[in-house]
Amino acid sequence: MRPASVAPPPETAGQPAHRASSPSWRHRLAGAPWLGPTLLMTALAAWQLGRPALWADELATVNAAVLPWDGLRQLLGQVDLVMAPYYTVMHIWTAIFGTSEIAVRLPSALAGIATVAVTAQLGARLWDRRAGVIAGVLLAVLPAFSRYAQEARAYSLAVFALTLATLLLVRWIERPGALRLVAYAVVLGVGVLLGPFGAMILAAHAVLAWRGRFPWSWAISAAGAVLPGMALFAMSALTQRDQTSWIRRLTLEGANGVVERGLTVAGPVAVTAALIVLGLLAVRKKQPVLAMACWSFLPIVLLLAAGLVTPVWVARYVFFTLPGFALLAASWLRQVSLARSTAVVVAVALFGAGSNIAIRRPAGHGQDSRRIAAIIGPRFQAGDVVIYGDNHPSIPWSPRDVVARYLPAGKTPRDVLMISPQRADGHLLAVECGDVSACVGDAARIWVVRADNPADPRTGLDGGKSPFLAEHYSVNHVWRYPLLTVALLDRTH
Repeated sequence: MRPASVAPPPETAGQPAHRASSPSWRHRLAGAPWLGPTLLMTALAAWQLGRPALWADELATVNAAVLPWDGLRQLLGQVDLVMAPYYTVMHIWTAIFGTSEIAVRLPSALAGIATVAVTAQLGARLWDRRAGVIAGVLLAVLPAFSRYAQEARAYSLAVFALTLATLLLVRWIERPGALRLVAYAVVLGVGVLLGPFGAMILAAHAVLAWRGRFPWSWAISAAGAVLPGMALFAMSALTQRDQTSWIRRLTLEGANGVVERGLTVAGPVAVTAALIVLGLLAVRKKQPVLAMACWSFLPIVLLLAAGLVTPVWVARYVFFTLPGFALLAASWLRQVSLARSTAVVVAVALFGAGSNIAIRRPAGHGQDSRRIAAIIGPRFQAGDVVIYGDNHPSIPWSPRDVVARYLPAGKTPRDVLMISPQRADGHLLAVECGDVSACVGDAARIWVVRADNPADPRTGLDGGKSPFLAEHYSVNHVWRYPLLTVALLDRTH
């Protein structure tokens, strides 16, 4: 029951009549659910953004982005077709801002910050301000979210687009309109173009939209929106199958079992397990909660099940589920006391603190690429040559990319086997000399740079390199770091 209206007091002589004023921008900002989480994520995204060395996938991004348009087109005709939208964006971006670690990671960092803000706003819209704040903070402190918000790949941008599309859908459901539906479809389409597995979010969107006033309008718009991304993905899968040949089929148990792999989605096992428990506690037969459950759980279950049949499971492919998990957990935490909800969020942050620190170390992205300068630089001698191991199952391009990126030109051994460089004429890998002995000649010292870590750095190389090295060279010294093995070999005869 609304209170009876009260007449305004009469004007006092010499004073203007009192008028009720709308809240100031400061009050509105203070009450915004996205403000605190966004500031937190901004600090986390900026924290040591340029410190970790670029790893193989990021080096692939940089070296594809700097190709001329025709060179990029030729490359995409052979490999990485599914990355075409992202490489196009980064081609333009790097032309303006350069290729420093901070520059190439900045789009992902900005997308990560924006995703937290949108997640918080979405939580507030679905439930209340408290749910929005909890969801935003939870998402920000997840180590996997921080990792991909600081990586020069498309994952963070895709998650932002998919999360924004969800918010736009909710706004359209609340107040249908053609422009709102078009905005939703465009943003959703961009998200699926950047991350094709994100199309699985349609299950959550269907739960939200189907009880609305125009479910078929949504269905037609959503189907049209995801079609370009799905077509690009299908074309890539059919014509460039070798790109996923490194993925192993899952098993029911063991190190590559579905449970072990499923518990890596958010980073550490404890963090992912906490999200799963909170999500299960939150599940109810209420529409928004069921939608968030579909967003978070369903893609993981489907991809894990598919991974038992065919090699397809990679945890980062379902990275887009993390905002759904944060929102699902927030839907339950908003109902408990402030002290308990705060304790849970702090506990999740503490579970992931070690990983959040580790991913910002020099080898935090999995490859200690910068070590190459400290190893070869001070030991380089005129006449040194280098042989690369380019038969790694998943990142064969990385040894040459690491040397080109982090070793000064004046301290770089001569690449005696290279006939044409990587990413030339549409070829991802360098074209190498077929006669190793003739091309190496009588070099007194050879550096071997590879991404794997064999007991003997001369073994397991293709193209006749291993027999030649075993016959004519001995191992002087070996340096081993994450995804980087460097060996110095001396000629024996």
